[in-house]
Amino acid sequence: MDFLKGRNDKPYLLDSSVQSDDPLSIYKSLWQILYENSTWILILVGVVLATFIFLFCKKKKKAEEQKQPAEITIDPYEEALQAIQELQANKTQIQPKPFVFRLSEILRIYVQRRFKMPAMELTGEEFIVEIVSNPFFSGNYEELLREFVNLGDRVKYSKETTEKSQINLLLDSAIHFVTDSHNRLKANEIEEGQQSTSNQ
Repeated sequence: MDFLKGRNDKPYLLDSSVQSDDPLSIYKSLWQILYENSTWILILVGVVLATFIFLFCKKKKKAEEQKQPAEITIDPYEEALQAIQELQANKTQIQPKPFVFRLSEILRIYVQRRFKMPAMELTGEEFIVEIVSNPFFSGNYEELLREFVNLGDRVKYSKETTEKSQINLLLDSAIHFVTDSHNRLKANEIEEGQQSTSNQ
C-alpha cells in the first residue's frame, strides 16, 4: 500500500491529475457569462436600440403632424368665383389670349372639382361630348358651354384681333354658368334632403 500512497497521496481521488480535493467551482464570474453570451447580448442590445429609435421617430413625426395646420378645403364654387373676379379686375392688364386661356382653365377646374369630370385633360371637342352626356348639363348649359368653348378657341388660336365684346361675353358666360350651376345643385340637395326626411 505504501507504493500506491507514494504515487497518489489522496487515493480517493479517481483522477490522478487532480492534486487537490477542494470542491470544483460551479459558479462562473460575470465576465465569463458576458463573454460566452456576447453574441446574444449584442443582438438583444441591437433590438432594444432599434425599437427605441423607431418609437422616437414615430413620436416625433406625430408631433410634427399635429403642429401642421389642417388643410383648408375651399368650395369649388367659391374658388372659381374668386378666381374669375381676380381675373376680371386685371382684365385691362392682360392680353386677350392669355386672358381666355386663364378663364377657360378656371371653368374647367370648377367642372372637374364640382362634377368629378376630367375636364383639364380633355380637348374642347371632348369637353363638349362629356357635357352632352351628363344629364345635369344637357338641356341647361350645353349650348352655353358649347358657345364658350368655340368662341374661346377662336380667340386663343385665331390671328384676328379680338374684340372687347367677345371677352365680355366669355366672362359673362363663365360667371353665369358657375353661379347658376351652383344654385341649381344647392336646390337639388335641399329637395333631396326634404324627400329623404318625408320618407322616414
